[in-house]
Amino acid sequence: MDTESGNFTPAPVSARDQRPMPPPAGRVHTLLCTNAPFLQHGAVCITSLLANNPDLFFDIVIVFRPPETLDQEKLRRSLARFPNHTLSFRSFSIPPAIILPLKAVSHYTLDTYVRLWVAEFFPPDVGRVLYLDADMVVVGSIAPLWQVDLDGALMGAVDIPGSDQGVRQLQMRMEDGYFNAGMLVIDLQQWRATGACESVIEYIQKYPEGVTYDQDALNACFYRRTKRLDYKWNVIRPFFREPIPLPLGRAEIERIRRDALIIHFNGGSKPWSYFCDHPRKSEYDKYLRMTEWRNYIPPDRTLKNRIRKLVSAVLPQPVKNLCKAAVTRASSFQTAA
Repeated sequence: MDTESGNFTPAPVSARDQRPMPPPAGRVHTLLCTNAPFLQHGAVCITSLLANNPDLFFDIVIVFRPPETLDQEKLRRSLARFPNHTLSFRSFSIPPAIILPLKAVSHYTLDTYVRLWVAEFFPPDVGRVLYLDADMVVVGSIAPLWQVDLDGALMGAVDIPGSDQGVRQLQMRMEDGYFNAGMLVIDLQQWRATGACESVIEYIQKYPEGVTYDQDALNACFYRRTKRLDYKWNVIRPFFREPIPLPLGRAEIERIRRDALIIHFNGGSKPWSYFCDHPRKSEYDKYLRMTEWRNYIPPDRTLKNRIRKLVSAVLPQPVKNLCKAAVTRASSFQTAA
């Protein structure tokens, strides 16, 4: 769906002509949207953010959906060592008249849509917000990110190199790009003035078949109003895979791995899983130990799986490939039977 083909009209962009003042250098308005199972990972994300940015002050808002409750005190205890933040919780119900698609094959929950209502969670005088997914770890200063010049754009985000998601599902062009919405720098004044939330909801209501979750709709509505930022601000799992699945040169991939400032553990393999093989998993573990969840044990860390992992560590790669192929063939046979 080409959102500018006449079938769908994004919100007016007159507010882009009114260039906002740069945000206060030392105060970062930060949003996370989570649920109870993900609060531990949100704690790791926030801990890493505060620990690596002692020169910045963070007004952190965590939003969750009722009737669920979060262990707020456990998170407050986890963050008590850091004087450079305030923390508030908001319970928010998505309007019942709004039907939001969530594909059965997706591992996402409705909580991801809550960020669309970002304007509800901050006072009118807040002009810029940093949004972070809970499955991220910050490993350096985000001051340059917070101060980035958006050049009049509605928000800043990081592209997924070579992604054809927009082409396949949204009828966009390959050159339009497709960004990952796990990290967003949002011009909240423009977001409000142009009715951005309403534009996304309208698109979702009109074209639910093309939307897996809100990232698709954000791309469809705002691909021309989003400034693309350096990959180091949202380094997703494909950057760490071998062989490299991305259409970038080896030198560029190595630079991004080296310069990564926000590591995003997106996809199905999470660092809180025993079998996670992400090369930066230790970053998650490091900040987990600084929280009240430090005694967490992955549910899949069973004796059987520990033996499997030990055996896998000593097997040569060709043998692993043969075993994997045998399992695949056996699975195919059972399916056919």
